[in-house]
Amino acid sequence: MNRGVLILWCLFAALALAACSADINLLDETKLSDTSLISGDPCEAPCWNGIIPGETRYRDAKLIIEGDDRYQISDEPSPEDGSSERRFTFKEGENPACCQVASLDGETVSNILLQTAPIMNFGAVYDVYGEPDYLAGEQVNDEQGYMALVYSDLRLILYAFVANPPTGAISVSSQIIGTMYLDEADAQKLLTCASLYHWQGFQDFTSYVEREFDYVGEGVGDEAICPTNQ
Repeated sequence: MNRGVLILWCLFAALALAACSADINLLDETKLSDTSLISGDPCEAPCWNGIIPGETRYRDAKLIIEGDDRYQISDEPSPEDGSSERRFTFKEGENPACCQVASLDGETVSNILLQTAPIMNFGAVYDVYGEPDYLAGEQVNDEQGYMALVYSDLRLILYAFVANPPTGAISVSSQIIGTMYLDEADAQKLLTCASLYHWQGFQDFTSYVEREFDYVGEGVGDEAICPTNQ
């Protein structure tokens, strides 16, 4: 995988997506049942469930999740020595963990990652938010892949399922399997450290991923700006 897109994949893999596993099921009905991205209830992107990356304090986000009887916090690792970063994962009811809230400074939410059940399709999101700016793709196995669709102004990454890559195509019926909401700093880091494709419409997986990236962040390849562990 091109190191320039590492930040994008690592973010989605934070909940052990295990993209190299043959047993992975991206269309997982046990993940978060959430359509707030298209309903706008209780808030619109880049806000989710009253939490806004870059504005909401980490402790307040945790209180919001703890106070919502739909969710349970399943894990909150202790900060590593010398690090202020904090994060917690949560789940919906008794289902497996689906979601994560993270703070790089330990004070304010930096990003929200949601792995979602396939109950929304890209067409519904497209009707509300229009075209994404950029995208990149990942083939998980012969039957499954996904496109990560970047909406720069909304600080939003949308993960759309693609069946049977490389011949499969992204379409209005592609199921949404995840969303990620970013603060300004993470959104800028993505555009600085990622190599992406410009959105050029509903094309098959190969038409995108077998050509050269047409957006390359200015920090790609610069260890000082974009360390490989980010």
